[in-house]
Amino acid sequence: MISDGRTLDTPLTIEADPPGPATTGRLGELWLAGLAYTILVILFGAVVRITGSGAGCGQHWPTCQGEVVHLPQSVETVIELTHRITSGLSMLVVFVLAFVSFKRVAAPHPLRRAAMAAVVLMVVEALIGAALVLLRLVGDNDSFARAVIMGLHLVNTLALTGVMEWAALLGGRPTARVDWKSAALKPLLVGTVGIGVVAAAGAVTALGDTLYPATAGVTETVSQVGSAGAHFLERLRGAHPLLAIAVSGLLLWLGPDLAARSLSTREGGAGGAARWSRALTITVYGQLALGLLNVWLSAPGWMQVVHLCAALVLWLCWVGLGFAVLQRSG
Repeated sequence: MISDGRTLDTPLTIEADPPGPATTGRLGELWLAGLAYTILVILFGAVVRITGSGAGCGQHWPTCQGEVVHLPQSVETVIELTHRITSGLSMLVVFVLAFVSFKRVAAPHPLRRAAMAAVVLMVVEALIGAALVLLRLVGDNDSFARAVIMGLHLVNTLALTGVMEWAALLGGRPTARVDWKSAALKPLLVGTVGIGVVAAAGAVTALGDTLYPATAGVTETVSQVGSAGAHFLERLRGAHPLLAIAVSGLLLWLGPDLAARSLSTREGGAGGAARWSRALTITVYGQLALGLLNVWLSAPGWMQVVHLCAALVLWLCWVGLGFAVLQRSG
């Protein structure tokens, strides 16, 4: 007989300790680093479009010019090949992070679902990129099909980065659950749809700015709206600013309202919701200013990249606010 009541015949079992705050916190940091790298890849993708380098590897995917190992002969090929390599690494990062998350976090922790969603969305992102190349919707192609796919591409990009941010925030909590029955879910969905619509319109506008550069800033942009002789990409230039102003007003109203609801109903996420709301307000005003400057300067390439970066920051602030409002520990 052993002092704790077991006999010598009693099998010895050792139970592993559940993941603690340090373990899940490290997962959160890893997902955050993966998100930062993915954003850099996304911004570089805008450079590919702006420079017309999408056809740099010809109508070949995933190979470049039909070769697995290709020595670039032009600047366009260097840019496109670099983007493909960095995109492939981004996919690998997401796969590894998802694998580690499943190994380190037990069900039913929502980090597992976020990790799986990130994998699916990353695969979709790669397939859209492949479709653009294989269908020759790159370079000087100004078709309606390219405009539609570009819009869908950016919407999927937002979903991917949003899920990765969600995973980073969930990774910082040893236990977590999401209140999907919260009354705040509907306004969050309304704001999300609004941002998605503005983003899709922005992708189409950016395509038009690349293929049909404006030369007279605001004056030319206004004159092209409704012009029968202009290409549809030029005629749609005015849609994005109007949608952006409308949705910005919506976000400026929803952000403080959601934070106020969190302050009145929850103690754990209240402070976080207030901080995310303030960050959202700042980024909305900043993005409006950048959008106006972008139009005024006739959308130069560098400004398009800055504008896209600010849009991603705004989106991540909205996702962070949604997390603070919906997520509970326990």
